[in-house]
Amino acid sequence: MSGLFFASFFMDAKGLLMFAAAGVLAVLYGRRMSFKKIDYTVIGGFFAFGVFMSLLYSYAVYLPAQLYSGHTDSFIGEVEDADRYDGDRVSYTLYGRTGGGRLTRIRLFTTDIGADLGDTVCVGETTFAKPESDYLFDAETVYKSRRIALDASKVKDITVRRKEGFSLRRSLRDYRESKAAEFRTEIGDDCGGFLAGMIFGEKRYLDSNTRSALYRTGIGHVLAVSGLHVSIIAGLIMLLLNRLRVKRFVSFAVVNVLLMLLIALANYPISALRAAIMLDIMYSARLFRRQSDPLNSIAVAVLILGIADPYCVYNSGFMLSISGTAGIAVLAPYMTKEMERETIVQRLKIALVTSICTTLCVFPLCMYYFDETSLVSPFANILLLPMCTAAMVLGLLHLLTFGLLPVLPIAAGIIKLILLISDGIASVPIFHTSDDTGLLSGLLLISAGVIIGVYLFRRERHLLAVMTACAVVLFSVTSAVTGIVRRRAFRAAVLGSGSSAAVVITHNGHADIVDLSGHYRSAEYVRRYMTVNGISSADTVLLTKNVQSGYSAYEQELGLFPEYTSIVTGDTKVYCGDAQTAGDSLTVESGGCELTYSDGELTVSYKGMEMSFVPTSGNGGVTVYYGRHASGVPERGISDDNDDELLTGNSFEISCSRSGDYKIRRL
Repeated sequence: MSGLFFASFFMDAKGLLMFAAAGVLAVLYGRRMSFKKIDYTVIGGFFAFGVFMSLLYSYAVYLPAQLYSGHTDSFIGEVEDADRYDGDRVSYTLYGRTGGGRLTRIRLFTTDIGADLGDTVCVGETTFAKPESDYLFDAETVYKSRRIALDASKVKDITVRRKEGFSLRRSLRDYRESKAAEFRTEIGDDCGGFLAGMIFGEKRYLDSNTRSALYRTGIGHVLAVSGLHVSIIAGLIMLLLNRLRVKRFVSFAVVNVLLMLLIALANYPISALRAAIMLDIMYSARLFRRQSDPLNSIAVAVLILGIADPYCVYNSGFMLSISGTAGIAVLAPYMTKEMERETIVQRLKIALVTSICTTLCVFPLCMYYFDETSLVSPFANILLLPMCTAAMVLGLLHLLTFGLLPVLPIAAGIIKLILLISDGIASVPIFHTSDDTGLLSGLLLISAGVIIGVYLFRRERHLLAVMTACAVVLFSVTSAVTGIVRRRAFRAAVLGSGSSAAVVITHNGHADIVDLSGHYRSAEYVRRYMTVNGISSADTVLLTKNVQSGYSAYEQELGLFPEYTSIVTGDTKVYCGDAQTAGDSLTVESGGCELTYSDGELTVSYKGMEMSFVPTSGNGGVTVYYGRHASGVPERGISDDNDDELLTGNSFEISCSRSGDYKIRRL
């Protein structure tokens, strides 16, 4: 695992320094534990093997394919996956060859061409490009985790060759979608989408506000098919087979067949494959009267999956699955080893410690992968995880009995209670945190290093618990202080991509939103900025163009935020909405900040500081050129009074000090 990480993320000066320090720490620990030469050989050998596998795939497969970026060529490939979006748009994952013979995997985003899994898509001409990340979506990392090397654009002459005959993947996909639709029809969109997410790992049936509430609560992991799902299903099957007195070798085979069917229904998530491998090791140990070890089982699972896919370390589900399993199966047993287990109170105490250990192990990764991280996850999981498990089991019983048992209404009642509690927890700002600057992530990294050092060289549970508690307190205080400082500062974030442009002004605990372009995706950028910066509410949302669609988009995206005042320019009233009309020109005062909008130009004034946001040119302390540049207009993003170009494009943040100085940060 260390070898894969080193080759994937740390092949620079800082990375070499960090791994050199880790190597020294490993040698010191080895001397303390009386390691022999064979131990160092095994450690070094597998580290080198991980580096070799990662670099081999990069330089033999992935990077040579990306050399086609910017080239125009043909492509023939098989459809491996298809994600459907609004507006009859589909993202196809194709695996095949370019006209030059290079075997690679590409993403084709186009209108629905009617291609299905297993079909062959022939593209007469397309322009290849490397996946590029933006503020909303880290395309480079996500596509690496799926081993997609190129995007296809400007496509011409597409033809589809159908795959005839039976296809297991199609049948499973159709069954999964039909059951998800049945859940939503029977018990409603919210409950049905949540149940489909728990059983099939399908998050697309849940709206963004519900997903955010679940992650703020700390139970978002139930929407990914992983160790929880696999262990529950395997345990239920083994319990049933034991009651039927089925021989252990037959039981082992039956469990494996049903687990593979579940994993196939969920479209083979790597987190579920990891869990299945570990369960196989555990059950096979029982077959041969041996004792399994959780840490060894994790190592074997990582080895197998890492050989099959060296880019698995880019997959967030895999990393969270590994870290969570380490917390629940390695750290928690160590911390609870000497605790009494006789009374209900003692068992609840052990459950709480186990939940805390699991949360601590996944917390750094949650900070990295998600916009927000729950601070009450251990307590929320103790309360809500049994309820989620009960609802999932009822959903599985519905599937296994082909709907003969009337269990869905019971599952719906449980899910409604889960969503109600999650919404309540998510609405409390102090129960979740975010990190847009990297300060908290760095603090977590340093704290983790110190705690690991204490664990390796002292092995005292009480000292380890005290150090961890101190790290939690330090993190909480730092998070609160940085949040207050950022909310009190005067900042302007210019958000969007291409022709979309929206501005979020924050000042002294207030936040105002001005949508300058009317693009339907601007609300998504605004939502993410507010989320990662811990902005809990907005005072004003000013819509200047396409006000009807813009109002609907902001109502949807800002559903988790408290009520705000919507103002639209012009005289057209918003249909089925509560918004004030203000004519073509207006001035809004909010917490000492004055917003003036007229003829496409926005001027923001606050305590003697001024910013101007204009389509082409303008004057002010800071001038921002937003939107897509017209032909003949120099490509400029932001200028100061001296008309010096500072930054181009959208999605950046400007922070101003009382002295009139300002800093610009790319988001």
